[in-house]
Amino acid sequence: MTQPAIDPPHGPPPGHGPPTVTVTVFSPITPTPKSFTWPITTKVGDAAREAATAFGQTGGNPTFQKGAEILDRTKPLVAAGVKDGDELEIVDIGGGV
Repeated sequence: MTQPAIDPPHGPPPGHGPPTVTVTVFSPITPTPKSFTWPITTKVGDAAREAATAFGQTGGNPTFQKGAEILDRTKPLVAAGVKDGDELEIVDIGGGV
């Protein structure tokens, strides 16, 4: 079984600012994953919102799921344990105003 093609990374170019992390993000609304690169200090919630928008998802409270773990939206990616090459799934944790 072949894996779907992955889009080129989204985000700032490497070598500018804080260290970065490049991950593959999957969305429940499309079978094709996308690659994203963010500074390691980016909050999980901000990265998840950017990824969700890139997939055409709007509204809700997106975060990432890594394996069985739902990542804390308020933590920086590095503090949430996100590493280069990780595969993350966009999930909506609900809530809101």
